Amino acid sequence: MSWRYLRTVYEIARKDLLVETRSKQTINSAFVFSLLIVVVFSFVFGEQIADREVLARGALWLAVVFGGVVGMSHAIALEGQNDALEGLLLAPVDRSAIYLGKVVSSTVFVSAVGLLSLGFVVVFLDYTYGVGMLSTVLSVIPLAALGFSAVGVLLSVLMLHSGLQESLLPVLLIPLVIPVILAGTELTRPGIADGTASAWFRILLTYDGLVLLAGWTTFEYLVEE
Repeated sequence: MSWRYLRTVYEIARKDLLVETRSKQTINSAFVFSLLIVVVFSFVFGEQIADREVLARGALWLAVVFGGVVGMSHAIALEGQNDALEGLLLAPVDRSAIYLGKVVSSTVFVSAVGLLSLGFVVVFLDYTYGVGMLSTVLSVIPLAALGFSAVGVLLSVLMLHSGLQESLLPVLLIPLVIPVILAGTELTRPGIADGTASAWFRILLTYDGLVLLAGWTTFEYLVEE
């Protein structure tokens, strides 16, 4: 990759993050949704489930997935306003760089949702992560966010002009990111054996690499349709 290509990726990601930090619409909706999921878990299952670790893992990854879907849906909807994406595609740059830039910005966003959801779990479910487990969680969330974003950006752009975008995106996206959810829930399980953890890390990294490569090679053809 040339310096100009990497610069394009950086500028696309910077533009998306700058727009979001100024408007805060997507951030607020995703964070509120994640908070509601954790709070509902606390009230509904807090007394019935004795194993706090199972409760915490379930609440964390549900908050990450659905908060990320809500945020991504809002973010791509903004690209559809005033044909912003079409204008971006007219720029004399490699379109795969546009895809990677959007994946980077989405990964940062979903990772932020995950970290905030982690704080919600600690506060509302009264669950404390050990030092070793906390470091594992902090490394798993960005990796899961990368795979989630690589698929989510493709689907979001594909359904940009669909009137059912916000309702259809979760239906299509969640089944495709099941490996991310499974790897995330297993890797955040306390007491997991080193060999098992290594296997799940390999699964997560392989999935991230495959979907990122697929998106990088097909994005140009998708936006031409």
